[in-house]
Amino acid sequence: MEDIENSEQKEEIENENENEDEIQKTNKTDEGPGKEYEIYLKSEDFVDKLKLLHYEKSFLKMGIAYKPIQRHYFVKSTNVGEQFFLFTSIAAWLIRKCGDENYPMPQEFDDPNSTISNIVTAAKSKVFIYFTR
Repeated sequence: MEDIENSEQKEEIENENENEDEIQKTNKTDEGPGKEYEIYLKSEDFVDKLKLLHYEKSFLKMGIAYKPIQRHYFVKSTNVGEQFFLFTSIAAWLIRKCGDENYPMPQEFDDPNSTISNIVTAAKSKVFIYFTR
């Protein structure tokens, strides 16, 4: 009796897995061929928003380690360490622009986990302050 119940349960699980696989295949084809280029558009949008904040005049002038960002800089992984440093530096600069002038800029050889943790904590506090006003 237990063998029959176990085999029925296994069969149900296999059917559920097959259904999930079919749903995932359907979702991928529903997105269309242009979906893979969406990241390029988002990257261009990101750079455009930085330009609206005049990052060339303030962020790039902070040090020689900061270079102008190309439109698709974060899309392709060329130098992951450099990209991470630039991304965290931009995040820290944006936190400073939001009013926390004393927020420390990350250093190139800081611990990545603590750097991200500090950025997330600062961003959460900004969101909390914004929504509690």
